[in-house]
This record gives sequence, C-alpha cells and structure tokens, in this order.
Amino acid sequence: MHELFLSTQVANEDLQRALRILQGYCGMKPVTFLRRRLIWEGPRTRSMLKGIDPGLLKRQPLWKFLFDQLVRQSYVIALLYDVDRDQFGQSEKAADEHGEDGAKKDEPVIDCDQLPGSLRWTDLPDPGIPAGGRPVNSRLLITIDNEKGLCTILKSMNHRFTQEMIQECHRFVLGNVVFDFSRYLQLPPSDTEPIARIRTRLPAYESLIPFDSENKWILTASALVSNGSNPDYKQKGIDELMTVRTDFEGCFDFQALDRHIFDTRVKF
Repeated sequence: MHELFLSTQVANEDLQRALRILQGYCGMKPVTFLRRRLIWEGPRTRSMLKGIDPGLLKRQPLWKFLFDQLVRQSYVIALLYDVDRDQFGQSEKAADEHGEDGAKKDEPVIDCDQLPGSLRWTDLPDPGIPAGGRPVNSRLLITIDNEKGLCTILKSMNHRFTQEMIQECHRFVLGNVVFDFSRYLQLPPSDTEPIARIRTRLPAYESLIPFDSENKWILTASALVSNGSNPDYKQKGIDELMTVRTDFEGCFDFQALDRHIFDTRVKF
C-alpha cells in the first residue's frame, strides 16, 4: 500500500472556521476521535532483530511484509489505540468520589495488550522526480488493524517502547481523499508511573500539553493506492490531490514537504 499526501498547518484560533470549510466541501460533519500513539523503536544492531511468530505470519500475511522491511533497516513503529474522552482523569475522578484510598481500589487499569489496536509503519517518502520533485509526498505504508497483543509482539521482536502521545483528530472523507486535522499532545509526568513504561492510567485531559508550542493543527489530505508500483494507479491518486490543492488555493496552502521530515528510520 502506498500513501500519497499533502500537508499544511492551521492555527488553533482558525480551526473552527477551517472545519466549517471542510464540512461544506465534503458534505459531512467531521468524525472526531482521540487516539493513543505508542512509539516503538527497532534494535540499533540488525543482528538483534528477532523473528515473528509463525502463527502470526500464517494468520496475517502483512506481518511477513513488515518483517521484510525491518530486516533491511530499523524503524520507528506506532501502535494506535482509540480512546474515549471520559477515560482520561479516572484517578482524579475516583479520588474526588472516594478519597485517595478508594481511588486506588476503584480506578480502572488500561492494558493495551488486551485491547484491539493498529500497527502503523511508514517508510521514508520517495525522493520524487529530480526535476522539480513529485507534486505530492508518497511513501510505502503498512497498517495491521484490529490486533490484540501488539505490545507483546513488538517486545518479542526486540523493539523498545520510547514514548506515548495523544492524537486529537477531526476527519473528513470525500471520494478517495481523507482530510485529517490533527494535533499531538504530550502526557504530563506521572508520580506513579515511570516514563519508560506504557501508562495504565491516563491523566486528566486538561493536563495534556501540545507538542507544538503554538498549538497549531496539521491538516493532511491523503489518498491510498493499493498497488503503488502501478504508475496509472499512482497518477490517479496524484491527480485527485492536485485537484484538492487547486480547489483550496488561497485558503489552505497544501504542500509536498521535505521527505526527511517524515523519516522513521532509526539512526545509529
């Protein structure tokens, strides 16, 4: 699978206006969701990479395709888990209702391995056409959806959990093009859970800290191409994104950005 995409930024104070524009353009209300993004890093020594359980390879062929990529290069991989707004700040809510002792007994514990999640791997985007560059970013993409035990699987492959962030997203769809307004939020330090471990409890939503100091949103227009090696399929996706860029000239400055911004290779 190849992902073709264009990107731009939207100031937080302009978000509501931008959402209304996309709502009119796509003829739909936005689908809004929150998502935990657990970031994992592959081993720095290639000999340290461990194989994948044969049972997984038999059940889901995409694991073999992913392993073929990881053999040649270590990458950063993201595990994605949808989360509801009311799952944040359960500790604080329990403490308010039952006191500190009651909170420790009653607050729910989140075990990501027991939840269905998605694995997302992306390659360094293609360099594009030498003369002027490709008009859109294009990269190889592997997504393995609705899988439990993903953290255990990556640990067994000798990958290391490095950080977590929360993605807040408003999504629109028009034909083959997906529009995502996203911002990324950091979790504040925890008094009870170390940084290097996956949180089993989420802090109050209001305590999350935007990664971007100006709290800007990233607006991405993307299209997936099932057979990226077929130039006709890829060109169709490019043409659709070029139409989007033309339609929004003077409103959103959609661009193909420097591909190294999206580099997920582990640096040795």
